[in-house]
Amino acid sequence: MTERELIEQGLDAHRAGRLAEAKRIYEQILGINPRHPDALHLLGLAELQGGDPRKALALIEQALAEQPENWAFRANRAAALRALGRYREAFAAYEQMLPRAPEDPQLALAAAGCLAQAGEPAQAEQRLRALARRFPALAAVWFDLGNAVRDQGRLEEAAQHYRRALELDGSWPDAWLGLGSALHGLERLAEAERCFREALARAPADARARFNLGSVLIDRGRFAEAERECRRLLAATPEWAAAHSLLASALGHQGRLLDSLEPLRRACALDPEDARAAAALALALLQLGREEEAAALLPRLRGAGALAEEVHDALASAHLAAGRWSEGWRQYAHRVSRARARERHPGTVFATALPQPLPGKHLIVRREQGLGDELFFLRFAPLLRARGARITYLSGAKLASLLARSPALDTVVAESAALPSGEAVLLAGDLPLALLSTPGLGEPCPALAPPFPLAPLPDRLAAQRAALARLGPPPYLGLTWRAGTPPAQVRGAHWVLFKQAPLEAFGAALRGLEATLLALQRHPEPGEIERLAQAAGRPVHDLSALNEDLEAMLALLAVVDDYIGVSNTNMHLRAGVGKTARVLVPCPAEWRWMASGEESPWFPGFRIYRQKPDGDWSEALARLAQELRAAFGPSGK
Repeated sequence: MTERELIEQGLDAHRAGRLAEAKRIYEQILGINPRHPDALHLLGLAELQGGDPRKALALIEQALAEQPENWAFRANRAAALRALGRYREAFAAYEQMLPRAPEDPQLALAAAGCLAQAGEPAQAEQRLRALARRFPALAAVWFDLGNAVRDQGRLEEAAQHYRRALELDGSWPDAWLGLGSALHGLERLAEAERCFREALARAPADARARFNLGSVLIDRGRFAEAERECRRLLAATPEWAAAHSLLASALGHQGRLLDSLEPLRRACALDPEDARAAAALALALLQLGREEEAAALLPRLRGAGALAEEVHDALASAHLAAGRWSEGWRQYAHRVSRARARERHPGTVFATALPQPLPGKHLIVRREQGLGDELFFLRFAPLLRARGARITYLSGAKLASLLARSPALDTVVAESAALPSGEAVLLAGDLPLALLSTPGLGEPCPALAPPFPLAPLPDRLAAQRAALARLGPPPYLGLTWRAGTPPAQVRGAHWVLFKQAPLEAFGAALRGLEATLLALQRHPEPGEIERLAQAAGRPVHDLSALNEDLEAMLALLAVVDDYIGVSNTNMHLRAGVGKTARVLVPCPAEWRWMASGEESPWFPGFRIYRQKPDGDWSEALARLAQELRAAFGPSGK
């Protein structure tokens, strides 16, 4: 068989996608003629298509040594350089070819793509806009233009260009994927999900599309669906570190922290240089109380960005949850919310120590976190007041009237007001550290601070007692099953704390009680209260609207017989009126509920019912049911 016949045979196999067979034929030709230019080039092209651009470049350059002006050889050399990440050299190679083919848009597209990959998306955009004017019907121009403006952070404009590409070629999976990614970045999650599904419909084996679908499902709060997609993805790409990390995220958000460890460890093993994977593993280990294992990962967190900040927040939480107050409060001074407060108030210096001597000093305290945290940290204000400090508190609107009645605060002003003059300005979350750092106060002081006392208005108390009497006889039990921001509503890069107990299982724990049940859930979803009532086997009265009037809610929590639910603002209000509650604590637990135990020193008398690290609530809810029946069942009355 002649060399030409062998080349044709190799090309037939090559075109049919039988790369191994084609490579054997090309190598057979080179065994006869080691300088055969077509065999060298085609073998290089096969290596490039097979994922070895380094070998491809060496072979193609040998072919070019035989035929320096061969157009195809030069084009594929540029493609090999690009595949190797040598974008500047690839751009120069394409640029040399452009004058000889001014009407070939593919070379110009490739040159612009090299510019974008070399970190010059603005220059790439300029070239692509010129191409779009010359070749407006070419979908690839609009797709690449979308990529260039996306890389400059202009996601809305990128989405428009991807849509234009899809108008020209609606079957193109990459264009659907690009549009979905832009919409995901714009937090238009439902639209992004549709795009990723369109990409998968056209390319079911596209791992990128399935990865992005799993990611957007997590952001939409559909964690079980995300887990299924991740497992499908890993069946096809078991060595993809990022896919293991994504599976771990889907598991962790279901409360299955133990299950998340294996994929996280696999991700770290597959990509030891991935700081984000190391940070995610450290975070999970800290949430499970495995601090020594997590500490070993800390040197690998450089470059993990916001996730590294979450790890340091978790480290503070681990110290506090274990009762190591000194270490915990010092680490807590590096929390993310403090950094954000400093960004919001760049002209303010926030102290972490108290001025000395303290008597007579005017302290300005500013809130920085949510309502529950605001109430929690105010428990330290009476300690300062008792030592002679004057306190002006900058409060959010919802709590201002409640706090203004407290003798522990001299003045309460709106947080938007001009900053008063004083000897020191502190963030509420820094109060325990400031006390701990002050000579003479002693380390036990922050740990023993009782809840901030709150006094309901007498007329509100009377109104709530009358309202309850109209609903039914005592005892009255308040109920809450969810708190925080639901995952589907989270916006921005940082996850917001979210807690939820399983509704039907929670309702089943209330069965058999001889009590009037009250839903105090903020913004219950349609049908939730009815589902809870069906599971409990008795009516549940909807008092959710009181969450918008904290004076009314404070009064109600002062008169109900018990309050049962996840940790939320109402738990702090209940503590403030000197009552106890039963707290459903998801895993990982917030540090204020401690790492273990049935009570927390921060909330004396509150009973804790903990979800297990594998996500199981059954044991906690069984104990809750038993204790509620003992207190409010027929034999407990």
